Amino acid sequence: MLKTDRTYGARWLTSAVVLLMLDGAIPDIAHAQNNSANISGKIGLDFSNAYFFRGIKREQDGLIAQPYGDLTWKLFHEPAANGLHSVDFTVGTWNSLHTGPTGSGKGSSATHVRSWYESDFFTGVTLGLDNWEAGITYRSYMSPNTSFGTISEISSSLAMDDSELFGTFAMNPHVVLAIELDGQADGGDSEGVYFEAGIEPAMNLLNGTASLSFPLTFGVSMSDYYENGDPVLGPSFSNTFGYLDVGSSISYPIPNTPEGYGDWELSGEFHLLTLGSYLEFLSESAGIQGADYLAVGVLGVNIGF
Repeated sequence: MLKTDRTYGARWLTSAVVLLMLDGAIPDIAHAQNNSANISGKIGLDFSNAYFFRGIKREQDGLIAQPYGDLTWKLFHEPAANGLHSVDFTVGTWNSLHTGPTGSGKGSSATHVRSWYESDFFTGVTLGLDNWEAGITYRSYMSPNTSFGTISEISSSLAMDDSELFGTFAMNPHVVLAIELDGQADGGDSEGVYFEAGIEPAMNLLNGTASLSFPLTFGVSMSDYYENGDPVLGPSFSNTFGYLDVGSSISYPIPNTPEGYGDWELSGEFHLLTLGSYLEFLSESAGIQGADYLAVGVLGVNIGF
């Protein structure tokens, strides 16, 4: 997968524009956080011991830092309306910086940021329909240190808020369908189609000041998403089952933050992943031997405004 100079320049321009938008918007929005503003957003930073993308190993050595940010515009917002009650437009960026092997990059250190492994740009529209949320998102996965070729995809999602039906036993189910437009996340020969289904039962702690959830995610290939075509070395794979992720997540809002500086929150996650045969082969090829379950921990802080 080759990258042109034009693609590389567009990648940097996209990231710069999003970051400048975030930087310019944060002070005014944070100052008006108690108002019913038509614009909101979040910035944050996570630290993790490993980075797996849909079960595909990206990095498991060294320090992994993942900063992100997004802005959401309320194009339509009528909470009391029946049927369609909201239309939101979102734009954002997500990044992963590594000190491990994937932080070395393949390009010249004079022209590439060596530790900047991944920079994603995403934008999409979300519709609120009764207790459902339906969304469509375009995302571009890019590598400033040229560790992989640019991958673009379009995805649709559907999530249900079933708390009115089941109360404290709400499952919060969701599904995602992602279609690769250019490039392959698995490094295979063909663009693929990915499908994900999951639930996330949750409960409140500490008199409602903290929340605990237990996400369960199941990822599969609908077509060529977990495949390596006809490799020169090693076996050929084309799997349907990708991975199963069983996790827990806790979030706690930081109290007594100064007014006008947004809503600060600490979070922690723990995940156990079991992989299909192709993803297990990729992990073993990268030096992870005999692991029935892979453990991933994440600690982070974010600011909502």
